[in-house]
Amino acid sequence: MTGMTNRRPLVDARRAAVAAIGALLCLGTLAGCSASSTSGDSGREPATVRKSVVDVVERSAAAVGGNWKVYSGPSVEGCGDGVEDKARYVYIMERSGSTGDEPDDDVKAMAEFWDGEGIATTAYKSGGADPLLGMRGKGGPILTIAFNAYPERYSITAVSACADGNVSDLLEDE
Repeated sequence: MTGMTNRRPLVDARRAAVAAIGALLCLGTLAGCSASSTSGDSGREPATVRKSVVDVVERSAAAVGGNWKVYSGPSVEGCGDGVEDKARYVYIMERSGSTGDEPDDDVKAMAEFWDGEGIATTAYKSGGADPLLGMRGKGGPILTIAFNAYPERYSITAVSACADGNVSDLLEDE
């Protein structure tokens, strides 16, 4: 029993070290995302990035077919905490689930379309016996984009690059 008592502080110290390293990695990732979403974006017009995000989502929807409807947006939001002079747009479309094609085929079609648009893609698959499928992307004409090919409801969500503009002023214009 004494051997186990002596090992406990070592196990706790390892767990604390792993947690600290994980926290630092998370903070570094978040800081990198905040910096990249606001730096180097000067000169982009809000109307241009708004049109860009709408265009790529609508053409993505056409690439897999079906009857898509706007769920939300394009809605304006800030490009990071405390950043008042940069704005981006979020646009979401959705449709009822599969139209006869398998979700796997739709994910492949989306990957091909996004590859042609210069969007770097990563396939998504949930766990379990009947996994949910999707595709994530970034780059090209947008900051990030996601396609969920869930049996009951498909969705495409995209976030534009940042543009010059005050979010409050842009919200008034909508």
